[in-house]
Amino acid sequence: MHFDSESSPGFAIGRVAYQIRSAMAKVLKNADWPYSPEETQTLITLADASEPLSMNELASLMIRDPTTVKRQLDRLVEHQFVQRNASSEDARIVMISLTRRGRQKLETVLPLLDDLRKAALKGISKSDLHAMQNALGSMQKNLSSLGK
Repeated sequence: MHFDSESSPGFAIGRVAYQIRSAMAKVLKNADWPYSPEETQTLITLADASEPLSMNELASLMIRDPTTVKRQLDRLVEHQFVQRNASSEDARIVMISLTRRGRQKLETVLPLLDDLRKAALKGISKSDLHAMQNALGSMQKNLSSLGK
């Protein structure tokens, strides 16, 4: 059996993800932003949340291992960009939220990241973008159900 990596969605997605991460790292470095793309994505995820998230919720939203997310959070807490508090419903659960300082600092790089997003999507029609988002969502759903 021959496997054609050029026609594999997984390989294409991996290559694009690598290119986005590399471009994001460059944009952040040029802005003297001290955090990695992954740490920045953690901040963005927390900013998008309407309420504090548990470690498991955050890791699940980011599709990352909780241990990896914890390491990222340690640094962000140290710099007072995020805070950890015990859940009001269960003291064993740690809730994570963005601080005002974290939100303010994040606002300085979001326009740069939006410019990167626009550059990445240049020449892609809204209908193609919508179709791609639907296809990727379906792939995520299909792959999530394999482990169950």
